[in-house]
Amino acid sequence: MFCVLALFTACDPTISKFEVTPDTVNCSGTVTLKWTANGDAVHLKADQPVSPAIPDEGIQNLPKQGTRDETVTQTTEFTLYYPGAGHREKTVTVTHNNCGGPVPGSCGPSALTFNGTCFDAAQGPQYNTQLLAIANAPGNITAMSNDANFPVHVQHAGFDIALGAGGGPIFPLPSNIPAAGSYMITVPGAVGQNICAGAGPTMGSFPAPPVTIHVTPTCP
Repeated sequence: MFCVLALFTACDPTISKFEVTPDTVNCSGTVTLKWTANGDAVHLKADQPVSPAIPDEGIQNLPKQGTRDETVTQTTEFTLYYPGAGHREKTVTVTHNNCGGPVPGSCGPSALTFNGTCFDAAQGPQYNTQLLAIANAPGNITAMSNDANFPVHVQHAGFDIALGAGGGPIFPLPSNIPAAGSYMITVPGAVGQNICAGAGPTMGSFPAPPVTIHVTPTCP
């Protein structure tokens, strides 16, 4: 593309470099987007859900130079563009080889189901501890989500990871957290008290809603 310089006429902004590395991951993984353009307010879209989330309308007003990490769980095309002007596309292929985490000795996403009990309305439910074996999760955590219709906190490897209702981390996952090990969950604050409303010395205890946490590790 070239433009003719004239009074009151400006060139359309262009993108000189757009890289996504690596371009292939197994099961899921984190990729790094890096770009260089010649104008601010560049836009970014993804055709599949990623984490941190990119809305359907895309992210707007990105700087002309930058990097961004995204976790993908399926083959995803990223588009960096200026509306009505320059654009670049890059595809990350997710191979999904040997992702059957529940099969002993196989590496891949694992589901940990927690069962809990409400003992007191003044506090949230108490859940059991779950252990994720190193044979199924030899690497670090790349993604985590839950199926509860309320937010939960996951305690693992010295970290407190807050998950949104029916979704993933509210804040970016800390880097280099080993996936294997023990997991505990809590539902603190008013949400936990609402779940356990009515429990106590006179009313007794009752089961809390079960919660399933999905943990995706890096695999060899």
